[in-house]
Amino acid sequence: MPTIHLMTHHRPFTGGEAVVKVDGGTVGAVIDALEERYPGLGEMLRAGSSAGIDGEVHAEPEYVPVSPDTTIYFLAPLVGG
Repeated sequence: MPTIHLMTHHRPFTGGEAVVKVDGGTVGAVIDALEERYPGLGEMLRAGSSAGIDGEVHAEPEYVPVSPDTTIYFLAPLVGG
């Protein structure tokens, strides 16, 4: 299962957990699984997060494929030019 690292303002949804694991073949599927387990978290992640996926930052990560050994860090959104 991919390992998900959450920012401090995401943690109230997980009861304070900073690192969780959920299944998913893409970042979007991981977000769906997080929403199912932690209602409200998926919506928050889609509305305002970038993602560091195995060391590469993606501003729009929804369709990035992941594997069971992927590490995802949800980050404040990347903006600007």
